[in-house]
Amino acid sequence: MEVKIHRPDQIGGCVTEMISGGVRIFIDIGENLPALDKKGAKDLEIEGLTTGNPDCAGVFVSHYHGDHIGMFNKVLPGIPVFMGKVAHRIYLKLNEYIRSDNIEKIRAFNTFNAAEKIKIADDFTITPFCVDHSAYDAYMFLIETEGKQILHTGDFRAHGWKMKGVLKVIESYIRNVDLLIIEGTMLSRTSENVMREIDLLNSARVLMRENRNTFVLCSSTNIDSIASFYNAAQETGRLFVCDRYQRSVLDIVSETAQSSIYRFPKAKIYWDGREECIDKMKQYGFCMLVRANDRFEKVMNLFPDSLFIYSMWDGYLKGDTLDEKIYNFIPKDEHGKPKYKGLHTSGHATCETIVEVCKKLRPAIIIPIHSEKPEMFHELGLEGCEIKILSNKEAFTF
Repeated sequence: MEVKIHRPDQIGGCVTEMISGGVRIFIDIGENLPALDKKGAKDLEIEGLTTGNPDCAGVFVSHYHGDHIGMFNKVLPGIPVFMGKVAHRIYLKLNEYIRSDNIEKIRAFNTFNAAEKIKIADDFTITPFCVDHSAYDAYMFLIETEGKQILHTGDFRAHGWKMKGVLKVIESYIRNVDLLIIEGTMLSRTSENVMREIDLLNSARVLMRENRNTFVLCSSTNIDSIASFYNAAQETGRLFVCDRYQRSVLDIVSETAQSSIYRFPKAKIYWDGREECIDKMKQYGFCMLVRANDRFEKVMNLFPDSLFIYSMWDGYLKGDTLDEKIYNFIPKDEHGKPKYKGLHTSGHATCETIVEVCKKLRPAIIIPIHSEKPEMFHELGLEGCEIKILSNKEAFTF
């Protein structure tokens, strides 16, 4: 069989291609992160997938972040796209909210559940396993073909609310693999202090006790961190407030969650002009989820002395990865500098977690993906494993 990694030496824009017995599948169909687009990165065109005649048996999406699914609209008609059942509902809701032109194409996705084997012709068996990530209902894939086992991790970590999930799945269902395709995002961010989700909850609880009113800028689909803020609000007697779109996403999670940490029955809904909600916020104090737009800015202006918590990657506030919309939305001090408390946990595995996963799986070969410094895998002390760093679209015959 053959493996090709498209854009192998960058974070985001994830596309992995596999061919066995003349059958071709893809794991993820991601778009470049905005910072790379600013630098003039080229769009990805793949014969048989995005151009020409369809020549692909299926595209398997690990989760709904744009750098893993953002190019789905380029997939040729007739090629099936597979996605986790709950993740699909969340992604559909997001696209309905932004009034995407691709609603019907998203509705037509095939969906799967964790540990559900999917047969592709007689050549591939793909089994998705749920992982801990900042996207809810995210998956890694075990691919069986030609008597070999390949594990594609997608994005994962071991410090969220499902922190034991990845290692538990490996020990229970996978054990050894022949080839491991694994993300290495944090290899270029070794100086970053990675906070656990439980620590985020504990810190949020302290801040809400010290501050009557709190606004939180957090991705609307980062369910783990939203769960942390929600539970902190409940424990400190603060109202937890969001808009109707956010509540609809949380309702999807609440309906399907097996853990109480992911249930949000007391989330209050605010919409423009709902004075009843504003009155209760004034009466009880609150934690309100906001997004970078004028509608939330109007609410923030009603409570000018509130604490503003920034719960996103700090790269959006500086350098080449600056997001001006987010930066301009954050309140400023008298000197014009952003005034906020940073409280965020990474969606990606630490170097220690990467090493632990590799040692448990004991793969013969490791191919790094989703990393600006894939060569750092050589420095992790992974004995008995061959590290293969592929160039763009280089075919690795396995």
